Amino acid sequence: MLEAIEGRGKLEDWDVPKVQMPVVYRFQIRTEILNRAGFPPVAARKHSIGLVQTLSGDCISGEGYYRLFAEDGEILKVQNVGLGQWVILAS
Repeated sequence: MLEAIEGRGKLEDWDVPKVQMPVVYRFQIRTEILNRAGFPPVAARKHSIGLVQTLSGDCISGEGYYRLFAEDGEILKVQNVGLGQWVILAS
């Protein structure tokens, strides 16, 4: 299963949370359903890849961990893994 989330929000560095940058983001999330032993007999595994840019369209070059405060109130833990690629981390 494939879904996409996108929107606007504010991004802050985990290490320097005093500064929040207004950003736009788009992530594609792929969900795999896995059969497994035990209870429950199925589990879901999610993988994401995305893009986070400043409102002016600039890519954020600093690799590392960030909090993304979406306009809808959701807070995502995200990581810039380099070369403009971002992933959503498990909560």
